[in-house]
Amino acid sequence: MVDWTTIRRDFPITKEQVYFQSAAMSPLPNVVFQKIVENYRQVLENGDLNWEDDLAEYNRLCSETGELINASPDDICFLPNTSTVTSILALSFSGGAAPFNIVTTADEFPASTLGFAYQEIPLRIVQSDSGRYSPESILAATDAQTLAVVVSYIQYATGFRQNLALLGRELHRRKILFVVNATQAFPYYPVDVKSMHIDALTASLHKWGLTGHIGALFYTSAEFRKRFPSPLAGWMSVDSAGGDLIQAARNIPIRLNETAFRYQLGTFNLQPLLAFRTALHYLSSIGWENIRERIHNLTDYLISGLNDLGISPVSPTADPEERSAIISFTLGSSTEAAVKELAARKIHVSFRDNRIRVAVNIFNNHSDIDRLISSLKTLRTEST
Repeated sequence: MVDWTTIRRDFPITKEQVYFQSAAMSPLPNVVFQKIVENYRQVLENGDLNWEDDLAEYNRLCSETGELINASPDDICFLPNTSTVTSILALSFSGGAAPFNIVTTADEFPASTLGFAYQEIPLRIVQSDSGRYSPESILAATDAQTLAVVVSYIQYATGFRQNLALLGRELHRRKILFVVNATQAFPYYPVDVKSMHIDALTASLHKWGLTGHIGALFYTSAEFRKRFPSPLAGWMSVDSAGGDLIQAARNIPIRLNETAFRYQLGTFNLQPLLAFRTALHYLSSIGWENIRERIHNLTDYLISGLNDLGISPVSPTADPEERSAIISFTLGSSTEAAVKELAARKIHVSFRDNRIRVAVNIFNNHSDIDRLISSLKTLRTEST
């Protein structure tokens, strides 16, 4: 049995704050913070002497991340953020001559779509049905010119969780690319890129990766990379002749790495990124199914408390398979003021689209939710 009280103590933020903003950025557990400090201490004491060791550690991170999503380590890299990923994808797609469109949903976070819009790629927008996006509604928006469907695994504003297996299978049958933003899901919720027929996937890691702003996971299948050459190149992405570290020759054909390392254009901030491996080990030691059960227990408790106050969540909650760690609701015209009042009471939620977004995490407990519900009840009483 998991000792959630001990896990709560791993997160110093819980001493003074009630924190429900993990969907914006999760706080660090002690073990990850210590790893980041240790990695920078190596730079302090040794400068560049550990660089090759750090690259070897990076390769191990790619391997372990690949195992988690059923991908080869050759298919994994890490880039600065999801916006960089989608911009690379948009440039890759724009190289084709035939007209095409991309299908996406109305509630996507801008990082999922702005790269495509900037390249003036036509976007077909699917509207939600009470916060839900059924695979059938997304498929109905596709046509013979649809190159790709771009959707989030979990919607950032409502927490709606998509059935990736069903949607991916149907898109594969139609020979439509499947691009997934897993930012609000990874690594808590399961991803199998093969069984879900995912061609490209990104996930910004500062949400649920417990490591701060370290970048985004970027997965591409080998078939995707063959079909869509990278539109960018840098000294680290080039397959240098003779195995040399640096491609110094001039006026010769440039060949990029066949692996996902082709997207790793140049040097990057390895020190905090490598701490993500520590975060994965920490979370894995708790158990992924245990984490999901804990999240479901906490959201059940939150929904019950909201219902007692007569507040109906905006988030789809009827189907457990469509639930996540995010529950959103509105207090009408007093929503924004309530967010500020809660913060003054050291209860931190997010304000999104005139809604209160509560994102529970493994360090939260029922007492946190009791404080939130009690404060909401008080605020509603004071406003009448």
